[in-house]
Amino acid sequence: MKFKIYEDYDGTIYEVDLPLSSNIDIKQVSEELGIPNYVEINNLAVKRALVTIWAAINAPKLNFSEELKKKLRKPLNPLLFGGMAVKIHCPSSNNPNGALNRHVKDVDFIVQKSEGQLFVKLMLELSKLFGSCYLYFITQGEKWFNLLRGGKRYRVRGLCDITNNDIPQVGVTDIFCDQLPFRHTVRINKNYFEKAKENLYTIGLENILLSKCQFIFSLPKNKESELKEAHQDFRILPYKYLKNEIAVGMELKDLKDVAAILIDHELGEGPEQINIDTIKKILGNDKKFTLTFRLNLQNLIDRTDILKKEGLNASDINKIIDKAMQILEKIPTIDKRWEKPWWNVDVETPKIRL
Repeated sequence: MKFKIYEDYDGTIYEVDLPLSSNIDIKQVSEELGIPNYVEINNLAVKRALVTIWAAINAPKLNFSEELKKKLRKPLNPLLFGGMAVKIHCPSSNNPNGALNRHVKDVDFIVQKSEGQLFVKLMLELSKLFGSCYLYFITQGEKWFNLLRGGKRYRVRGLCDITNNDIPQVGVTDIFCDQLPFRHTVRINKNYFEKAKENLYTIGLENILLSKCQFIFSLPKNKESELKEAHQDFRILPYKYLKNEIAVGMELKDLKDVAAILIDHELGEGPEQINIDTIKKILGNDKKFTLTFRLNLQNLIDRTDILKKEGLNASDINKIIDKAMQILEKIPTIDKRWEKPWWNVDVETPKIRL
């Protein structure tokens, strides 16, 4: 049965066959990639993430269109970031009854700029090879978006979730190239692409932490009472120098993701450990990014009561506080007092419903 999943503004209809199909063994894909057994591989978004990565790595051997095969002469190396990357690294994010489990729908990637356009073309052919679960398509809006970004970023659409009535839902997938230009830019060294398997095909624990703790924006001080009414005042960062404004940090889902990383991973230099020296190296001399990172991490320590309300136990909360404090002890303190936003304000900001 054909089901309409999207109608473009020019009248183009995008459809998918129901029930959704998958003719690839997701368990085998997961094993070949070396994905830990705790990951919920039957979740649609997780399936889509893993099959997309597996197909990119094995691209030269797969039966893509003749035009695409001519260009796919070597494996591509896309990496995951965001909530999906946390899910891959953290058992706590996969425990169905756990306080830190999240139903992640977004699947976003970062690739090397030289591979960006080719990776998008590969994505658009996945459903022909592996079934409708892996459908990606580009609307007129995305075509313009991609064109205007000049190869620095792409957007496609894909199936992100299935309702209780087995109806597929469509979401946006972002593909960034070389860097994550958020409130503070997180640049991904090419070594992460070359050693993708070591970091479970993600940007690595340190970059994940930085990409979570870079989030910040400001609101007028008179909005503070409205934040409290909306139960969002836990996001107010411990910074009092903004002129007539308050600084607002990570939302709950990001607090949970950072908490999961700190609970599930030790500090150190080994595999699947959080290397503080790596964090320091990435931050470098960027005082503005360092300040935002410190503020968000300090706020996590100060507001672990929020995680307690979510059901996190005292033992895990103590782990979070202890490791976060150890990180802060080694990250430079920033004495500079900015009265105006010190972050990139020309990026999209999720709206808080007040």
